Parts: sequence; structure tokens; C-alpha cells
Amino acid sequence: MGEGIARLFFREGEVGFQPLSQHQGLVVKLLEAWRQGEGPLELSPKTRPRVLLAARHHDDGKRFTFKVVKDKEGRLTYSFRGHRFRVAPEVTDPYAQALIRGHHDYSTREVVGLASDFAEEGLHRRFPEDLFLLMMADQLEAELAVRLFEGKEGQVRPFVEFDLLPDGPEGFFLDPWPFAEDSVELRFSAYFHPYAGEKPQVVEAWGRRLSDDLQGGREPQGFRWEERSVRLRPWGKDQPQNKWQGAKKFYALFQRGGQGMTPTSLQEEAFQTTQGDLAHLLLAPTGTGKTEAVAFPALARGERLVFVLPTRSLIDDLEERIAGCLKTLAQTEGRPKALVVDTGHRQVRWLFHPNGAEEERKEAHLYHADVILTTLDKLLYRYFGYAQGVKSYTFPRRIHDRRTVFAFDEAHLYEATAWVNFRHLVATLFQAGVRFWIMSATMPKEYQQELYPYLAGRLEALPGQRPSRTLHYRPQGNLVQLARNFLAQRKRILLVVEEVRQAAELYQALRGEGVFLYHGRLAERVRREVFQKVKALDESGEPYLLITTPAIEVGVDLDAEVLLTTLCPPENLLQRLGRVNRKGKGCGEVYVVGDTYPEYLGSLPEGYLELLEELNGQDLAAGGEERLREAICYPRYLDPRAETLFKMLQEYVYEMDLTQEPLHRKGFVATRGWTPSVRLRAGQDEVEVPVDRLVGRKEELVPAKVVERRWADREEGGRGVLEVPPRSGELYGRELVVEYPYPYDPELGFVELPRVFQRRRHPDPWRIQLLYKPPAGVYKGVPDSDQASSHKNVVLWYLAESSQATLPDESSPEE
Repeated sequence: MGEGIARLFFREGEVGFQPLSQHQGLVVKLLEAWRQGEGPLELSPKTRPRVLLAARHHDDGKRFTFKVVKDKEGRLTYSFRGHRFRVAPEVTDPYAQALIRGHHDYSTREVVGLASDFAEEGLHRRFPEDLFLLMMADQLEAELAVRLFEGKEGQVRPFVEFDLLPDGPEGFFLDPWPFAEDSVELRFSAYFHPYAGEKPQVVEAWGRRLSDDLQGGREPQGFRWEERSVRLRPWGKDQPQNKWQGAKKFYALFQRGGQGMTPTSLQEEAFQTTQGDLAHLLLAPTGTGKTEAVAFPALARGERLVFVLPTRSLIDDLEERIAGCLKTLAQTEGRPKALVVDTGHRQVRWLFHPNGAEEERKEAHLYHADVILTTLDKLLYRYFGYAQGVKSYTFPRRIHDRRTVFAFDEAHLYEATAWVNFRHLVATLFQAGVRFWIMSATMPKEYQQELYPYLAGRLEALPGQRPSRTLHYRPQGNLVQLARNFLAQRKRILLVVEEVRQAAELYQALRGEGVFLYHGRLAERVRREVFQKVKALDESGEPYLLITTPAIEVGVDLDAEVLLTTLCPPENLLQRLGRVNRKGKGCGEVYVVGDTYPEYLGSLPEGYLELLEELNGQDLAAGGEERLREAICYPRYLDPRAETLFKMLQEYVYEMDLTQEPLHRKGFVATRGWTPSVRLRAGQDEVEVPVDRLVGRKEELVPAKVVERRWADREEGGRGVLEVPPRSGELYGRELVVEYPYPYDPELGFVELPRVFQRRRHPDPWRIQLLYKPPAGVYKGVPDSDQASSHKNVVLWYLAESSQATLPDESSPEE
């Protein structure tokens, strides 16, 4: 193909044009310098000629699709929409053709669909990496051109695996460094034309005239030629992170109590262990520094750390701790550090600069960060390449990058379906050579044995002095009176009950200064505010009473003086103990109140109440914690459907088996069970609840508006979110929102759960079928295409859990 325009540069009073041949030539030069091998960020010798061929022609279609337009603000911009589908006739190699067609997408379906064509050649697993490298070289060249000719940072897409840092007036540091040599030099050129506000069609004509002149070997008239050189060097050779040869130097960077931290023996051992193959189980009681033990080695070596937590409340706590560490490292190393929080409720990327500045970006982060905080539920969706936009396969690629380290915290909390998914995830990461830590304070031996085939070793905290905590068992005690007594003594108090309703009632009875309510059905913003206030009081040693549910019992770094809790299983009690006298500076007081446990939550181990009676009045540091741990009885559940689902999605995303594409299109993963969740909404506040919590008998139903949230297509007005009446069908892969029909107090949260759906009989006992009757006139102003369904009854279904296969007596007959 002939000459064309690759990019435009906008300056005051002039517009610059970069020739297409120059852009493609620089992309080829970058790939020719690339390090060769078979790993991530390495160009395979087997496919290198085909990748270079694609690079020489990847933007040929821009000759035919070049457009200059104005954006919404009236500024000039340009477009090459659709150019990747115009493959030059001289490119006859199917592999190179596929790279060209895919080089601006990289969605899971696009990558899998293109890669599957090369299964017979054995190149289907290699194709995603080659496509990524072509896109990375393309974006690197583009970013350098914008910085050189416009003097500003471009829009570095978060899928790209590099950071550029200034290296003098004519150079940049690049991290990570993908090239074989220690320096790469490039020469850029562009043609600039004076601009005085001409129309986009005129500017476009300038570009086409320039292309014709260059193609015909003529000297362009009316243009000023400008050339710039740039040198790339690897970041890191002389940087501080390579000086951390031991744990003590690295830990000393971070302040705690006004002085640098000192690693414990366990943390020093973990720091040394991570020098080799990393697939370890770390067993240690709460409060022994497991978080730093696994996080600090990764931070010291500049690796990507994915911290996987079982609950969102843990992320509230860990986010502040990790953010503080990254701020310190940004100032120490002289380069920005990034933190991503990725949950069902939040997607945010924090950028911490060396000068102390912070940026919060709600962009598609694609795991482009030093640390990612997420939950197992969200990680499974990322593992299988689910995300909005065209770069969703970036998640599977980064998950399997050897620079990525996983830390699975409090892994003993996964049960049933979640445990099946977790075990399969660990197995696939192990087989792919991805490094990980599994951390737990109370993991039973049965669970450990299931994980042993995937572990290189284990670290366990040695028995030592544990914080003092005296147990008081009060079968007939009064939580309100106990709380008031300790409030009068200005203590730091943690009061834990099993149900949200009970927590709200206690909060209303004890409401006052320094009293807080925290549970899983508080809106995200409220829950974070509450935790930050309690955390500040805790760190300053000021009194507080935090009334909560098991939402806060795991891993949260609080140092209460008193724990008041209703009767709970030993594993829950041990976790709650970890929030009391965590720093071991005194003697914590633990009150267990009650002699019954709700049947719907399960059962207590045999002899457990007698054990509590026996330990009454004793300091649990003197062997009591071990006896509680021995009393734990973890039920073992099997979920063959979850096993099958995991394997089928694995085959599609990683084996490029197109027969499984219909399953992937449903957008569904059974993360913790087969019961889907819906959202409760009051104003701007939302929480997620399992749909079965909103099911009731006919006489219990309350009128409530239910909408389905989905992305608009072009016929519906382009991009954006629509809320339309729900349609009958399966619930998986859909987002239903239920308007909260009760008075709402943000401080209390969504306490009362409305009964909105009625269960219907179905001949298949493994299918749960629900009926929703829309209240009259509730869907006013819906789009015309949805008017027909706005007054109809809606029948929804999902797959039953094993315990739900038998239809309950209160179910309504078929209507």
C-alpha cells in the first residue's frame, strides 16, 4: 500500500501530520529490538517473522479511513474507525492477517475467536501474547510521538504493560524493559501546517495532499518538517528497589508508632522464601503480620500483587494500609505507584506521585497497578475475561504474567461452591507457573491436604506469647447492659451479633457519641465512612462502641479492649478474638453471651458449650485458643456443577474451545453458589443481596418497582445505561435493581428486606422459579420498545443449591 497519515498533533497555530510509513517503520523497529523467548513480554522465535509482517502493515487501512472532525467541545480530532479490517493484499499469511484484524480490540471473544483458527498449528496459546506485543509496540510508539511533538502525556491505555518516566531532555526510562539491549534509540518526524481555525474538511485535505506528495516523491509545499530523537533505557538498574537485599532494610522504610518497622522472624522467613518458587501456605494467628509478610517482598521487587480477600470489609481496612505503603515507595523510588480497588461496588485506580500528589481515576483499570485489591468473586470474573469494553482479555493475560503474585487471605472462609472454585483456581495457577500465597489463621487440616499438591511449601508461626484475652461466658447475659457498663469505662468495644436486624436494634438502643453501626447492608459510602471514623479512634486510643455483624470479624486491623459477642461457632469466635488486644499491650476482655444459635445458620460442634463453660474466666493465651481451634468442625461440601462450569469456561478462555462460547456469552460464574444477587436501591445508595432473601409467601409480598439495568445499543441512543422493565427468563448475567419500598435511613442501612418475589412450582426440582407482579403504573416513561412488557407478570429462574432442590410448602401453585 501507499503512503498515508498515521497521527495528528495539535499545537497553538499549527497542526502536525505523522506519515504512516514512519509510524509503521518505528513499530517494526521496536519489535525487531524485542527480547526473544516464550514467556510474557517476549517475542517467540517461532512467530517473530509473522509478527513483524503484521507490524509492517498493521495500519495500512488508515489510508482509506482517515477523517478529521470536531469533538463535542468543538476541538479538532481525528479518526481511523474500521481501519483494522482493511488488510493489505500483500499480507497473505493468515496469522499476520489475524494480528492486523485484532490489533485494536483484544476482547476475550475477539482473541479467542481469532486464536482458535491456529489450534492445528499449535499456536492458539501463543496468539494472545503476539497480539498483545503488537499492540504494546504500537501504543508505545504513539505515546512517545505525542510526548515529543505535543509536549504532554498521551492517553496511555491501561491495557499497555509499560510506564514511561523522564530521563533527561531527550530520553525516557521504560518499565518493564522488554528489549534485548540496554538502550533503544528512535527518530520521529512530522510535517506541520499553519492552522487558523479552518474547517475539519480543509485540515483533512491537507493530510491527503501531504500523503500524495510523499507517495509521489515530491517536496510537500506549505509544510514545515520537524524531526525529534528519543532514547529509551530500562528503569531500575540503579533504583532503590534493587537495594533491598533483606527484609530489615525494606521494612525500615515504613513508619509504625513513629519509627521504622522491624520484621518479625516469620516476616523475615517469608521475605527470604519469596526469592524462589512461590506457592506457599502461610499459617499464623491473627495479628502476626501476615499481610506485610506476603505484600512487602512483592513491593520490594516491583512485582504486581493481587490481594484476594473474602469480604469487602477487609478491603476497606487494607486499602488504607497499602495506600500508605505505596505513597512511601513513590517518594523513596521517585516514580508513581498505582493501587486498584476492584469489587462488585467499586472500580477505582489510585495513582500516588513522588511529590505527594494523588489521583483517583475511575477508568477501566485492567489490573494496571502495583497492587490490586479484589475479592474471590470478582477475581473469577476477571480470570474468565469478563469486563466491559474491548480489552477484556487483558485480565487473563496479566493474571498469568510471571510478574504477578497472588495473595489469598483468610482462605479458610471459602465453603461449598466457593471452595471448589478456589481449589480449581489455585490448581490452574500452579500449572501455569503463577506464584501465590495462601494465608489463614484457622484452616482445617482437611482443607490443607486438598491444597498440598499445589504448594511448594508452608510457613507456620512458631508458638509464642499470644496476646492476653480473658473469656467470660454468660449464657443469660444482657448485651445492652454490658455495653453500657463498658461505655461508662470509656473502653474500645466491639459488639458482634449474627443478624443485621439485631445489630440495628442494638444501635438504636445504644445510639450516642462514639457509637457506630457497621454491617454488609450499609451502602458502600456509609460503610467506608464508618470504618474510617472507628479506625481513627482506634489508632488514637479513644473510646468507641462498634456494633457489627460477621462482616467485620475477619482480618480487620482493630485493637479493641472488649469483645461482646453472641454465641457463635469456634472459628468465628477465633476471628473475633483477633480484633481484641491485637497489639498485646494489656489484657482483652471477651464476653460470649447466649446459649442458642440460629438453626438457619448451621449447628455448633458437639461439646462446644461445655468447652466455653470450662474456659470461663481463663486467659485464652494459656492454651484456650488451641482448644477452640481443635473444636472447629468444617463441613465438606461438593459441588460437581461448579467443577463442570469452571472447566468449561477454562476450556473456552484458555484452550480457545469455541464450543463453549455460548456459556461464556451468558456472563455467569457461580462464585459462591448458584443463587444470583440483585441490588436494593434507595436514592443513590445500593447494596447487593441474594435474590432468595427477597422471596416470600403471597401474603408477605410488598409492591416494589424492579428494573433491569443494561447498556444501551446504538438504536437506543448510543452508549449509556438504560433501566427498563425486567423480562422473563434466566437471572444469570443480568442486573436487576429493586427500589427499596420502606423508609430508608442511611445510618441504619437496608435493615428490612422486602418480600418482592414469589416462588412458583416447577417440575424440575433443580430450577428455582420466581414470579414478580409489577405494581400498576410503576413503569411510566419507559422506552417504546419496552412498553409491551411494562405491565406483564415476570417469571424468572435460576439453578437451585443442593439444599433447595425440594420445593418448600409455602410455594404457590403453577399459574
